[in-house]
Amino acid sequence: MHSRNTILAAALLGVLLFLNSGCSSVSLATDRDAVYKQAVEASLEGEHALAGAAANRYISGSSTDDPRYDRGLRILAESAEKLGFTYAASLWYLEIAESRRDVDVTDEAVRGLERIMATDGYDEGTILQGFLGSDDISGLPPEQMAFVKFHQGVNSLRRGVRDWAILQFEQIPDGSSYQVRAQYVLAVDKLQKYQLSDAREDLELILERDEDKRLPLDLRNDIQRTLARIAFEQARYKDAIELYTELRETAPDDPGLLLEMAWSHYYNQEYERALGLLIALDAPAYRGLIAPERFLLEALSLRHICQFEPARNAAIRLRRTYGDAIEQLYDGVPLKESMPLRKAARVRTSDSPLGKFRATVEREQAMIEELEGDIGEEFSKRLNEVYKQGLVEAKRREDEELVFEMRQVAQELLDAEEGVRLILHELGVALLRGRRRPAGVEERIKIEDTFGRENILYQFQGEFWTDELDDLVVTMEDRCIE
Repeated sequence: MHSRNTILAAALLGVLLFLNSGCSSVSLATDRDAVYKQAVEASLEGEHALAGAAANRYISGSSTDDPRYDRGLRILAESAEKLGFTYAASLWYLEIAESRRDVDVTDEAVRGLERIMATDGYDEGTILQGFLGSDDISGLPPEQMAFVKFHQGVNSLRRGVRDWAILQFEQIPDGSSYQVRAQYVLAVDKLQKYQLSDAREDLELILERDEDKRLPLDLRNDIQRTLARIAFEQARYKDAIELYTELRETAPDDPGLLLEMAWSHYYNQEYERALGLLIALDAPAYRGLIAPERFLLEALSLRHICQFEPARNAAIRLRRTYGDAIEQLYDGVPLKESMPLRKAARVRTSDSPLGKFRATVEREQAMIEELEGDIGEEFSKRLNEVYKQGLVEAKRREDEELVFEMRQVAQELLDAEEGVRLILHELGVALLRGRRRPAGVEERIKIEDTFGRENILYQFQGEFWTDELDDLVVTMEDRCIE
C-alpha cells in the first residue's frame, strides 16, 4: 500500500514530466531522407516550428548541388515567416530567388518577398538594391513579374535612369495593381523637374479612373497628399485645404498633415484657423513631431492680427524648445557630437523605413529565446547568427541615416532661428509705428460672431479631445488698426 507521500511525489513527477515535455527540444530524424520527409510533412500539417527545425537540419548538411536544397530552403523560409521571423525568411527567400535553380520554387520565393515587402520593417536595401532592383529576372507568372518590374523601375528612377525605368514599367501587365503604382511614381518624378501641372493632370487621371474606389488606401493617401502639395505650390490654397481636410479622415494620426494644413490656412489669410491647428500639435498624441518651423508660423500668424506679445512669446518658444541644440550649432559643436540634435533626429528616424527595419530585427531576435523550446537548439543557433549580423547591419545603416537627419534638423533650426530673429525685429518696429495692419491683410471677422443657435462655442483650458483636434480655432481679437 502506497503512503500518502509516495502518491504525492508520483503525482508531482507526472506534472513535471508533462510541463517539461512542452519545453524540451524537438525530436528530429537523423537520416537525411527522413528529416527532409519530416520537414515536408510538418509543413503540410502546419507544424511550423517542427518544419523549420527539420528543414534547418537538412539544409545544414546539404549543399546547393543537392536537387532538394532549394525546396528545403523554401520550407525553412516559409516556416520562419509563419513563426514571425520575417527578416530571416526574407534572406532565405532572397537566396532562392537570386539563384533561380528551380523555377517553381523561385516563383514561391518571389511571392514570399512580396508578402514581406507589404509589411513595415523589411530589409529594403538588401531586397531592392541587391536583387529586385538590378537582376535580370524572367520566367515568373504575370503578377510576380509585375512586382519585379515595378521595383526595378523604381530603382532605375532613383539612379536617374528614367528611360530604363519607363521600359520596366511598360512591361507591367494591364490590370495589375502595380501598374497604377508605376503611374504614380512617374507623376511624382515630374515633380522633381517642377512640372506641377503635368504631374497634377496625371494624378487626377488616376483618381478619375478609380471609379470603384479600389485603390489601396496607402496609394490613395499618397496621391491626395501630393495633389494638396501641388495646390499649395500653385497658390491654390483653398484647394489645398480641401484636399488636406479630406485626407485627414483616412490619415488622422499624421501630425505633419496638420502643419501643412496650417501653412495653407496662413497663406489663405485664415490666421485663426492656422493657430488652431498649431495648438492641436501640442496634443500628447503628436509629441513626437520635430518641426521648428511651427513656432515661426505661430509668430507670423499672431503678427498678422497684431497680437504682438503672444507673437513674441511664440518666437521665444523656439529657443525654449530647441535652445540647447541651437546653442551648440552656434558654438561650432560637430554634428555627430551634439546630443540634443541626435535626440531630435532619432525621433524622426524611428518612424523611417530603416528605423522600422532595426526595430523589426530587435523584436524578432528577442523571440528566438522565447521559442527555443519549440524550434530546438540547432534552429535557434542559426537564427541567432542571422539576427546578430542583421542587427549590426541595421544599426550601421540607421546611423548613416541619423547623421543625414541631423544635418536636416540643424538646417531647419537655423532657418527657423533666422525667421524668428526677423519677426522679433519686425515686432519691435511695429510697436513704435502702432498697430497698423500688414499690407495686403484684410480685417478679421470676430470668430464669436459666427456662433449662434446651431453652433456652440466651448472654452477649452489645456485639454485635448482627439476627435476635435482638426477643428480647433483660436478666437484672439484682431488688434490691428487702419
